[in-house]
Amino acid sequence: MKFGQKNSAANNPDETSGDQDVQDLVEESLELKIEALEKALADSRDQLLRRTADLDNMRRRHQQEREQLIYDANKRLILDLLSVVDDLERTLEHAAEQHDPMAQGIELVYKNFLKTLERYGAKPMNVVGETFDPMKHDALMEEPRTDVEAGMITREIQKGYTLGDSILRHAKVFVARSSD
Repeated sequence: MKFGQKNSAANNPDETSGDQDVQDLVEESLELKIEALEKALADSRDQLLRRTADLDNMRRRHQQEREQLIYDANKRLILDLLSVVDDLERTLEHAAEQHDPMAQGIELVYKNFLKTLERYGAKPMNVVGETFDPMKHDALMEEPRTDVEAGMITREIQKGYTLGDSILRHAKVFVARSSD
């Protein structure tokens, strides 16, 4: 501004208040835009957190399903192999009666087979002398006995096996009953 010139805005109060109104509107508009952007940012963060959680849940479910598939496949395989173990046990019983020299070789194969099953979590149950439990045992017959309590397992016809904490195959047993 040159010396002697007067500021027309300073002389006109209407122009000053008009500029202030425009400036206030601009500031208000900017504040609204900032609020909208902050809300959009918060929504995006929330959506990102939800999707991350969904992804983690999906990974966890996938891992659990995979582990369950492996467990089920091992369970089926071990169940099929238990019939071979049963055959080896019967062969050993018969060989012992016949005093067969092949019995030592068969017994070695049998023991190695059991060790292999145990490495994969399958273990035989020892049930003779235990109380009958329908969750672990299948009673084939009750036999009258006076030397043991009623409900006690007296003989094991077929071994039961566990796989981890669950029952793989129930033991087939004879159970004592009172001779009343």
